[in-house]
Amino acid sequence: MASAESKSTLVGDYMSKRLVTIDSDTTASEIANMMLERQVSAVIVVDSGKPVGILTERDLTRQVVAKDCPPSKTPATAIMSTPLVYVDQDSPIERAAEVMSKNGIRHLAVEAGNKITGMITTTDLSRYVKEKMLDTKRISHSVLEVLYPSEEPSEESWH
Repeated sequence: MASAESKSTLVGDYMSKRLVTIDSDTTASEIANMMLERQVSAVIVVDSGKPVGILTERDLTRQVVAKDCPPSKTPATAIMSTPLVYVDQDSPIERAAEVMSKNGIRHLAVEAGNKITGMITTTDLSRYVKEKMLDTKRISHSVLEVLYPSEEPSEESWH
């Protein structure tokens, strides 16, 4: 019998269940206002009730603001990230970190029974690391790699 000490921390233990979904034809302006009202940094984009992508504050900045696109005329489908990347809520939290690192993403959809039930973010991983550090337990390398990537941004990325 495994002790509580050896029990793996699961994605579901740290994910946010405050999931906001939007229709694929919702405009960037409407999305930004919804994110502000609901205090979320990402939304799941659905088409005919099926999750098809994710849209983050970063997407709004890079795909709308930086490209000077009209927010009231830019639909979610034009700026969302697709396909939707996800992890099962019963996976170890290290698995979420690995998927995020491999895909270069900061927001990861969480599913249970073929249904998106929440989201886990780098902020959630930071909370996990903080709690583990306070418990003086070993921190998984995969989690640290997401929070502190080994590659520093090049000077080109600052210009």
